[in-house]
Amino acid sequence: MSATAPVTDMSEAIPGFQHISERHGIAPDQRCLLIIDAARYEEGEVLRQLYTMDDDPDWLWLFDQTPFERDRDAGPVVVDIALGGALRHHAVDKWAADEAVLVLVSEREPDSALAGFRQSLLVQLEQYGPCFLRPYDSRFLEEMAEHRPEALARLIGKDDLLMWSIDHGGAIVWSSAVGMNADVGGLNIKQDASFARLLTSVGGPSG
Repeated sequence: MSATAPVTDMSEAIPGFQHISERHGIAPDQRCLLIIDAARYEEGEVLRQLYTMDDDPDWLWLFDQTPFERDRDAGPVVVDIALGGALRHHAVDKWAADEAVLVLVSEREPDSALAGFRQSLLVQLEQYGPCFLRPYDSRFLEEMAEHRPEALARLIGKDDLLMWSIDHGGAIVWSSAVGMNADVGGLNIKQDASFARLLTSVGGPSG
């Protein structure tokens, strides 16, 4: 299941985000995870901003507990926050326009909530072999929502809500997906040629 809420300019980015939150009945004090693609910015810039707004932010690396743990600082930073807090407003205001942040609303512990993403970092393409995947890429999520919504729903746990933004020529569009499976299994490790074509429409497979 996916939903899209268009907004006309950055000044309306927060109402667009709130539209989806309110439609799903998400309370401002509910916990969520920000998944921030820190590699899009100068080294250390995302962490610097986190500590500017919070003396003791609750954060971790997405690449922890994965085959890419050695290079974990090249992957996304994940921050556990309250949905209505200042850091979430900052994320929607600053990072959403760069398509650099996902918001995952979940009552699970972070490691459990992130399991689907972590298990989907590496897939085996039928024609190309092993491929590093960026399941946290907003453009990838948008393609999955359109063409493989059932697979997208496997990235997150049952009833968890995932939100991401796309910049359409300066108009920020928010989309969402709801998890449908109790087991956060992530994407299938083996993927066929049609999945490779989907990746090409995003930016091309890399392996």
